[in-house]
Amino acid sequence: MVVKESSRYSGPSFLTLHFIFPFTSLDSFFSNSSRRISQHITDIVSGNSSNRTKNHSMPPTPNPSEIKPSEMTIEIEGGHQLIIRPNRVVRGHVVLITMARIYASQIRIKFRAEETATVKVRESGLDTKIDRIDQMTTTYFEIDSKIWGSETSAFSLNPWQVIEPGEHRYPFAMKFPNVNYPPSMDDLPGFSIRYIWSAHLDAPSFHPGLRSKPHVLPYRPILCAPPPEEWTFSDIIYKDKRSASARVNAWFPKQVYCPDEAVSLTVDIECLPSDLVVTGVNFTLRKHHEGKLLLQKGTAHRSSVRIISQAPAVVPGNSGSVRVPIHFQIPTRLVSPSFASKHLRVYYDLVFQIQFENPGSILKSTHTADLVVPIGIANLPHDHLLRIPDLTAVVSYENSKEAPMFFDPSLTEPPAQSGIPSELWGPLTAALATPPTASPPNYFSIPCLPPQLMRKERVERIVFTSRLVKPGFSPELGEPIVLTDVKDEEW
Repeated sequence: MVVKESSRYSGPSFLTLHFIFPFTSLDSFFSNSSRRISQHITDIVSGNSSNRTKNHSMPPTPNPSEIKPSEMTIEIEGGHQLIIRPNRVVRGHVVLITMARIYASQIRIKFRAEETATVKVRESGLDTKIDRIDQMTTTYFEIDSKIWGSETSAFSLNPWQVIEPGEHRYPFAMKFPNVNYPPSMDDLPGFSIRYIWSAHLDAPSFHPGLRSKPHVLPYRPILCAPPPEEWTFSDIIYKDKRSASARVNAWFPKQVYCPDEAVSLTVDIECLPSDLVVTGVNFTLRKHHEGKLLLQKGTAHRSSVRIISQAPAVVPGNSGSVRVPIHFQIPTRLVSPSFASKHLRVYYDLVFQIQFENPGSILKSTHTADLVVPIGIANLPHDHLLRIPDLTAVVSYENSKEAPMFFDPSLTEPPAQSGIPSELWGPLTAALATPPTASPPNYFSIPCLPPQLMRKERVERIVFTSRLVKPGFSPELGEPIVLTDVKDEEW
């Protein structure tokens, strides 16, 4: 549009407006203008004008019902193939995935070891049949560490921060002490030993937070086999309680074996009746699980037997006295060290099933008799005793208060600890924290131990629960157990 002032008219001045249209014709201009006005009026009537403006100004807001809840998981370096052992460093990440903002004061990682004994017993003295489920959970240790957020204060509430939507990874590192704890076990129904990780997000001022699912990793103690020593197991096997069948001597080159180790032994069989001959020998490696729980009215026992391997042996000849060589290999699957804990015991044996026949008899009678030989299972041969660092310094959890320790994941190892024995920590802490009765001028007591001396001792915690249930409840626990009158915690 061009504006010009006219000078030919003597009257009042006025402005002359000249419009310059970018269209080829006036018809085209009015046609497009009327179309825009018509569309604008339609949007106002239908209510789409504000939506049209919003769609061009900002992205659409997601529906709250479509937002997935936040999720926390634990990733361990090495995955599920990792086995925790004494003196081993375990590293991993806590992974937080959130689609919305989260307000949190801190994120913690926890690690605990617990042994659970659960039995179902029949309640006596009641008119109706009713069972009782008793459970005792022993927590050997429980440690936690802050991996994000503010430090916890005993005299002040923690402040909180904002975690933006997305995926967040928080590293952690933990070193297991040079202590042998009971190995992981869950083969016997109702009895288990588990080593459990969990991640926790603490919401502001004790509001409900977020927790990950339990992450269970296997643990194996380091149990070394003793020096090889030849030994012979001798016994007389019977057809029944009165009739002896044979005298058997089983010769072994050692007492304790390890997984994936070859076993070579010799079985000498001498039939006591002169008319008997040995026709076959089968051998079976068995694993025994025994669980017990001491209750007020007695002790509940549960046991199971698992066959690890079995095979027939080649019997040379067919006479009343034979020597049978046996060769097999200890498998790695389903084989854990022999051990005994508070409620569980695991041990192994070899069963030789010997088949006898009386060829001189008219009916050619046959029968079998079993020879059961104890055998020990370790997880480290004796010649590895000096190859593993600090192996001879391993102690039992029953004689140690040392617990696993979280440390800065940027370090290779946790800072070196003081060599003060654990039994002196209590008196030392009291001495350093207690002010003297007469303080000289400018003298003050130490309110707490220096950080380099801070070391937490493990504290065992036992929780016992009991409830009455209807018969048939919790079938995985099996039939109700009959209590024995013996009350002894020793195996």
